[in-house]
Amino acid sequence: MMRGGLIAALLVVTAAVAGYFLSPDFGPDQLAATAKPAGTQASGAKASVREILSPAQQIEAKRSGLLPAGVRSLLRTGGQMRHGEFQWNEEGAPAGPLTIWVDVRTQLISVFRGGHEIGTAVIVYGDDSMETPLGRFPILSKHRDYHSRSYDAPMPFSLFITDTGVALHGSPMSRRRATHGCIGLPDKFAELLFDAAKVGDLVEVVRSAEVQQRARAAVRS
Repeated sequence: MMRGGLIAALLVVTAAVAGYFLSPDFGPDQLAATAKPAGTQASGAKASVREILSPAQQIEAKRSGLLPAGVRSLLRTGGQMRHGEFQWNEEGAPAGPLTIWVDVRTQLISVFRGGHEIGTAVIVYGDDSMETPLGRFPILSKHRDYHSRSYDAPMPFSLFITDTGVALHGSPMSRRRATHGCIGLPDKFAELLFDAAKVGDLVEVVRSAEVQQRARAAVRS
């Protein structure tokens, strides 16, 4: 159920700005994600908030398929991130629609606006019996205080992406938890995303390849 992770992974040739490499024994019970302590929001000068991608890194990010096209910067995270922890900072990001990137292998969500990452968090997702669907989905509807009748469970700050009930929403966070196909987020992060996102914004759910992750370095530092 667990995903560890990189959001951005680039070729080893870009390792001069890499914060770490994925361990060869990376597996579903290990977290390798990076971020600040739970619920924190970055502050300080712009240079300390973001890692600006070089032209070569932008090309590799697009070529590898591990980031959406047009990514220009990632949030610096400076440490190890676990369930319940997130990073959110809109500094330097222009107004406009969001692109929401979810990787069910690395267990990370990344929110981009104008090519700049404004938020990232560790997530929970569907187990083997009720897998989270992969693909590109527009946000169909928003419900701030949704309660699931099927599972008698609260789903605060729900952003529905399918007509079969799959949503991004606030959820209890634990490495041992799974959802019924939804993408579970830390509650505060879910609220920030809910307020920033609009119906029609795109959510892309992917499962990055292990071989790519082991061959590439994260640009976070």
